[in-house]
Amino acid sequence: MKTKLSLLFVIAAGFFAEAQNNEACTETLSLMASSVKAKDPAGYDYLTTLRKDCPSFDKRVYSYGEFAIKQKIDQASGAEKEKFVRDLMKFYDENYKYFPSEGAGVDMKKGLALFNYKVGTNQEVFSLFDKAFTSDKANFDSTRALYAYFEIFVKDYEAGNKGIELQQVFDKYDDILEKLNGLEKEFSDAKDVLISKEESGQQLDSKEAKAKSRYEGNLEDIATVTSSMDAIIVQLSTCDKLIPFYQKSFEQNKTNKVWLLRAADRLEAKECDGDPLFSKISEALLKVDPSAPAYEKQGIVEYQKKNISKAVEYLNKAAEMYTDNSKKANVYMKIASIYSKSNKSQSRNYAKKALAVKPSYGKAYLLIAQLYGSSINDCGGDQFEKRAMYWLAANYCDKAAAADSSLKATAAKMAAGYRAAAPSKTEIFSNPKGNMSGKRIAFDCWVGESVTVPTL
Repeated sequence: MKTKLSLLFVIAAGFFAEAQNNEACTETLSLMASSVKAKDPAGYDYLTTLRKDCPSFDKRVYSYGEFAIKQKIDQASGAEKEKFVRDLMKFYDENYKYFPSEGAGVDMKKGLALFNYKVGTNQEVFSLFDKAFTSDKANFDSTRALYAYFEIFVKDYEAGNKGIELQQVFDKYDDILEKLNGLEKEFSDAKDVLISKEESGQQLDSKEAKAKSRYEGNLEDIATVTSSMDAIIVQLSTCDKLIPFYQKSFEQNKTNKVWLLRAADRLEAKECDGDPLFSKISEALLKVDPSAPAYEKQGIVEYQKKNISKAVEYLNKAAEMYTDNSKKANVYMKIASIYSKSNKSQSRNYAKKALAVKPSYGKAYLLIAQLYGSSINDCGGDQFEKRAMYWLAANYCDKAAAADSSLKATAAKMAAGYRAAAPSKTEIFSNPKGNMSGKRIAFDCWVGESVTVPTL
């Protein structure tokens, strides 16, 4: 009986001690959170206590704790700054240890800490990024880190370090671009869902509106990083360099579908697709792997040969085979571009096909705007009605900006140009048919749409 009572006492004492500890942890966490929000350096001291006594208490120890350490870093310099940066790296390890799902991507975060605060060597930064990219690619989601990873690798190549060859630079570019494309698909697909909801007449709630804004910001970051990487690689991949480079390696890689596709992609991206080598690589790819990308490349080959109907046939086959909406939309836009100078109606149809599968594809709206802007002499009964087409073109520019925030500047400039070319305020009010303000003008030509004259 005494033994049972003693055991109960020990258990009760344990529960009491745990309750007291939890209460202390809760209070310290609250104090740290308040200090961090007030940018009070005391937040770091509270974090030190939490790391020692309550490391697995609450994931907010790490979400607020990261800010506490970064505030110390921002206030420090020299050796003191490096000390806190190294502490942040240790902190990321602790976060992963106690909350693996919240602390994922630890090596990427550690490399980014060194890179952002200019601590350590490029080699140390690269080693952490390389480890993260090769063993934890799923959680390598920082566009800044991806760019730094590529930039350091290229600098090592240019300096002749580590025996890096040009093919390895291309491979690294392709691997990182593949990751960026994956992130772009994730964010754009999520944004497409919200755009479709808006287009159906439903209003986004505050949470959805914030999410849409976040997706747009992420997509703009991806576009910036991709453009910056392209600016680096463009110096290394001119047609004069690429064609002999791939020609030399073709025979040993003519059954390697990864090599063939990447070579074809780069030649196309650098507008070297008119060279016979592109045709040879594309035909080899189609033979080895009759897939959507292979049919897409063969479509480009036929277009270069002026075989428009055959080119469209191959491209349509590629679009049908693609399951990725972004890739499907890209192919439809290629067909739209092919038709843009010879058949405006077909060009618009394919641009709309691209929008049907990818509502955020702003470039498709811009193409339609250009088609309409170049059609003023095809529609309208008089000069006023003909130039009214510019308002419709401007409206499509507005749609482009709304669909893809990265196009806002371009779309706004185009829209302003179209509106400047449309009938003026005086022409609206002094029209022989009377005041046209607010009137609807229908275009009974191939356009088949209408526009409302602005109330200026």
